[in-house]
Amino acid sequence: MGYEWRFDVLWEYKAVFGIGVLGTLGLTGISMLIGLILGIPVGIGRLSQSRFIKFLSGAFIEVFRDTPIIVQLVWVYYCFPILTGIRLSAWTAAILAMSVHATAYLAEVYRAGIGSIDKGQIEASRAVGMSRWQSMKRIILPQAIQRVLPPMLNVFADFMKASALCSIIGVWELFRQASNVITTTYRPLEVYTAMAIIYFLIIYPFVWAAPQVEAMLARRRA
Repeated sequence: MGYEWRFDVLWEYKAVFGIGVLGTLGLTGISMLIGLILGIPVGIGRLSQSRFIKFLSGAFIEVFRDTPIIVQLVWVYYCFPILTGIRLSAWTAAILAMSVHATAYLAEVYRAGIGSIDKGQIEASRAVGMSRWQSMKRIILPQAIQRVLPPMLNVFADFMKASALCSIIGVWELFRQASNVITTTYRPLEVYTAMAIIYFLIIYPFVWAAPQVEAMLARRRA
């Protein structure tokens, strides 16, 4: 006997799905913004001439890239309050864990972008009297950021998918909201299918844009 699909049942819960989408976009957007800002000094630290700074930056990146984000979420939400006595809301814990994870990944993206710049430009800037920091700020970073835009878009898409893991600590993102709908409607096939379609619709534009931006930047450099 075939299964009777009833997507019409979900229309009543469109506001619930809408809240979930806003939660997913907000969580990913805030975390990525923090990661984009903090990733710059960490990425530069990986290229530092100081062994100590280079070690600290590398250790930070490896610790948070080499451990699952779900473990980091649980640690921040459950373990951090036990050690410090500071109780974090699920939303705050999710942003903190996602931001640190994003910083580690984006730091490596920045490092690769900076490393792709012709060393001759650095030498030329030093020859005209620029300090290392001035050279990095005025010449290297602007070019590096342009070159890493495509991988940044891919990281954003990956983190939007990873945001579903935040549901385990009670964050009201799309997966959590969809799970609540399932407990009310008892229509898991329809809900999970609708959720997959929604994720595709909000993530695909970033995946599509990445090669387009890369091709555009390649034409500019040609």
